[in-house]
Formats: sequence, structure tokens, C-alpha cells
Amino acid sequence: MLDFSFNTAKSVALRIGPRFKHVCAPLVLAGADIEYVHQTKYLGVLLKASRQFKCSFDQAKIKFYRSFNAMCYRAKNAVPN
Repeated sequence: MLDFSFNTAKSVALRIGPRFKHVCAPLVLAGADIEYVHQTKYLGVLLKASRQFKCSFDQAKIKFYRSFNAMCYRAKNAVPN
């Protein structure tokens, strides 16, 4: 009715709640099975399967500090004109 198309190759399912470890029936989207994952990245944040909603910012912090250190290093070694 709404004419949506889904990319089943990029779609995954993440379980959150008290029964997140239990095996459940496969999800089918557009005729293809959706894979259940333990973690997935959404908008740069790592979401994890667990009893409660959990997300990890470790990768975002690593990227931030890597970029920050690179800029500081270049600024420190820059020669003023």
C-alpha cells in the first residue's frame, strides 16, 4: 500500500529484553530471512543485544581522539609565517 522497498542484505534484527538470548523464529522480509545479530552500528553508535538497552561509544571515542591527536600534532609542528 505504501510501496516501500527494503534492502534485505543490509537489514538485521537485534533483540533487547529479558529473553534476548533465546532462539526465536526467523524473521522474513521481502522473502529473505533477516539475520539476528548481537550488535549493530546505527548512526555511528554501536547498539548491543542485552536485557536492557545498551549502546557503546567506544568506537566513536577512538575516532574522535585519533582525529584530535592528528590535528594537535600538525598544529604543534606548523611553522608560523
